[in-house]
Amino acid sequence: MTQFQRILILLFTMTLAFAQDPEALLELGESQLLSGDIIGAEKSLKDAVQADPSFAPAIQTLSKLYLHKGDLKKANEFSNQAVQADEDFREWAIQIGKITEHIQNGNRNVQQGLYEEAIIEYDAILKAHPYFPDGEFYKGLTRFRQKDIEGAARHFSNALKIYPLHPKARKGLDNVTKQFLNKGNKSYKRGNLAKAKDYYYKALEFDTEFYLAYFQLGVLEKKQGNSKKAIELLQKVLEIKPEHDKTWFTLGTAYESDGNTTEAVNHYLQAIEFNQGYSKAYGNLGKLYTESKDYKLAEDVLKTVIQIDPNYADGFMRLGFLYIELEKYDLAVENLAISTSLDDEDYNKYFNLASAYNHLKKWNEAATAAQSCVDLKRKFGGGWLELGIAELGKRNRTRAKKHFQQAKNDRNWREMAERKIDEINNPEKYEK
Repeated sequence: MTQFQRILILLFTMTLAFAQDPEALLELGESQLLSGDIIGAEKSLKDAVQADPSFAPAIQTLSKLYLHKGDLKKANEFSNQAVQADEDFREWAIQIGKITEHIQNGNRNVQQGLYEEAIIEYDAILKAHPYFPDGEFYKGLTRFRQKDIEGAARHFSNALKIYPLHPKARKGLDNVTKQFLNKGNKSYKRGNLAKAKDYYYKALEFDTEFYLAYFQLGVLEKKQGNSKKAIELLQKVLEIKPEHDKTWFTLGTAYESDGNTTEAVNHYLQAIEFNQGYSKAYGNLGKLYTESKDYKLAEDVLKTVIQIDPNYADGFMRLGFLYIELEKYDLAVENLAISTSLDDEDYNKYFNLASAYNHLKKWNEAATAAQSCVDLKRKFGGGWLELGIAELGKRNRTRAKKHFQQAKNDRNWREMAERKIDEINNPEKYEK
């Protein structure tokens, strides 16, 4: 037998001896419990009891462990077993009985509306057993009954600090943090962004892993034009919930706003990876491909999205715009007409449709589309410009000039409008 083999046998023998030693297993379990390793402690203590079913100290420590987990029923079971094994452990069983009594008294007080009296009962438990999460949990329930949402959140959060896997405390905290989220969303919709932000951060104060609060904060910061802050918050969402497709999409829009089209494309693609039917991600992707003149790729993406979602108006609009870029005006009209039929409240769709009709010299149709555009947004110079082009095509120079004058009021279209007016006033300059 080699020296190495002898060492292996020795180590195996020592491990076996240790595994069968209830005192050693108890010591290990206590150490694990103290360090927060609940799973490891439970295994060690159960092994200790298996090695010696009458070993009362291990049985009592198991009772304490289950109390730490908020499982009063099992804590009581093992406390009774400890007494059966050794009468000297009766005091612990009495303490378990007092916990039960305090809970019953507290719950009775809550039912009677005696909330502060209930809190006194739960505090008595925590004073004697600060590691029992249900003391904090029941305080949370009491504050919730009082409609003290912040107080409820604080106690549920405290319960989870004691035992992070406490299912009832987790559910309670989820319920109250969602209330903060809902209040924030209502404030957001009303335009009170500062108040909305306060509610979202209040949710995170009690649950740092509440990804929906980070998401809403990211959306809010993007709305306020703070792309970098939005990106930071949205990346936090993905650390917690990497499969959240809406975050990938919103991050894409933030990168797009920040001028980083490469990252925008990557994030739209990732959103689609997690949600094959994400219409908006396809639409934005198609738009970016069009802008970068990757026309074949843009066409493939946009054709895909209108097949996936035949009611996605923006998909048809962006495909129509792509065909304008490619000078395929018949196809542009076909898709843009569908987009306006699906959404007749978007001025931009009518603007693009008017442009396509003007390129085809279908002046009446162009004028109708352009009129719909300016009816929806009176100050949009692009609509007035297309309306002027249509009237010019119909040889209504006076009317056309009037529309170009309207277009001039929009500084984004002023230069083009002035050129059109100059074409009317000085046609000889533009004769070929």
